[in-house]
Amino acid sequence: MIAPSTIPVAARRRHRVLGWFAGGAEATDAGTAQAVAEQRTTVRRRLFDDIGTLLFRHDLTPSPRIYGVLHAYVSGEDPRTGAAVAAHLNAATLTDAAVAGIATANDAEQASTLSRIADALETRIGDCLAAVGASRDTAQTFGSALHVEARNLRSDPGATLTRIIALTEAAVEASRLVEAQLHRARDEADALRQDLRNARRAAEHDHLTGLPNRRSFEERLAAAAERDTPSVVALIDIDDFKQVNDRFGHEAGDRVLKFVASFLRAQLPRDVLVARYGGEEFAILFQAVSLDQASHALDEVRERLSLRSLVHQDSGQAIGHVTFSAGVAAVDGADTLRVADLALYAAKGAGKNRIERTAA
Repeated sequence: MIAPSTIPVAARRRHRVLGWFAGGAEATDAGTAQAVAEQRTTVRRRLFDDIGTLLFRHDLTPSPRIYGVLHAYVSGEDPRTGAAVAAHLNAATLTDAAVAGIATANDAEQASTLSRIADALETRIGDCLAAVGASRDTAQTFGSALHVEARNLRSDPGATLTRIIALTEAAVEASRLVEAQLHRARDEADALRQDLRNARRAAEHDHLTGLPNRRSFEERLAAAAERDTPSVVALIDIDDFKQVNDRFGHEAGDRVLKFVASFLRAQLPRDVLVARYGGEEFAILFQAVSLDQASHALDEVRERLSLRSLVHQDSGQAIGHVTFSAGVAAVDGADTLRVADLALYAAKGAGKNRIERTAA
C-alpha cells in the first residue's frame, strides 16, 4: 500500500519538486522556454504515474469515475475527496467499492442539497401563489357582495349597513390570514436564500483555509481581465513545504497552510483577492494597482512572514521560519497565469524566498 505522504499533493508543483527539494533533478537551463516545457512534461508524466501506481497497487478498475477521484486526491484540488481517499489508504481499504463510494457520496451530497433547496423553493412558491389566489378571491367576493348591498341601501339602510360591516370585517380577517401566510413564506424564502449562499460558498471556497478556491479565483480573474482597470496576479508557493509534511506530518502541514492563508489575508488590503490555488500554492489578484505597487506590497508581506518562526503545536518542536516565493504578472489576456507561473519558477530557481515579476 502507498502511504499518503508518498503521493505528491499538487500536480502543478511537480516541476518544483524536481529541482527545489534535495535529490531532485534540475533542468540544465531553467531560464529557457524549452527547459520549462520539459519540466511541465515531467510534471504531467509523474501525475499520471502516481495515479497509475495507486490503480495497480490497489487493483482498482481504471474507469473514468475512479480515475477522477484519484486525480482529485493526487492533485490536491479537492481536499474533501483527498481526505476520504487518505483515510482509506491509512486503513488499507482502498478498493473499487470504496472509491466508488467516495464519488457517490460527493455526488449525493451535492444533489441532496440542491434537491432540498429546490423542493423547498417550489413549496414556498406554491404557498405564495395560493395566498395571492385566496386574496384575489376574497377581493372579488367582497366586491360582488358590496355591489348587491348597495342596491339595498335605500330600502333598508340599517340592515344593509350591518351586513356591510360584517362583510368588511370578514374581508379584513381574510386579508390578515393572507398577510400572515405571505410573511411566513417570506421568512422561509429568506432562510432558503441563506442556504443557497452557503452552498455557493462551499462550492467556491477551500475547505481547509476558508479562502476562495481555484475555480472562484479564475472566475474573478476572467472578470478582471475584461475591465480596463489595471490588475495584477501573483502566484505564491510556500518554500520547502514538503519538508514540513515529511518531518512533522500532514496535520502540521495543514496548520502551516492555514497560518500562511490567514497571514496573507490579514496583511493585504481587504480589496485584494487571496485564494488557495492548490496544494501549498496561493493566488492573489490586485485590482486598480500597477505592477510595481503590487510587487512592493507583496514583497513587504514576504519579508514580514520570513521573520516569523513557527512551533509544532503538539510536540513543541521548532518548525522554523516559513517563507514563500512568488511570481507576479500584469493581467493581460488568457496567458496571465502562465506568465505568473513562469515568474514563480524563476523565483524558485533564483534561491527562493523572493519575488520575480514579469509584465504579461
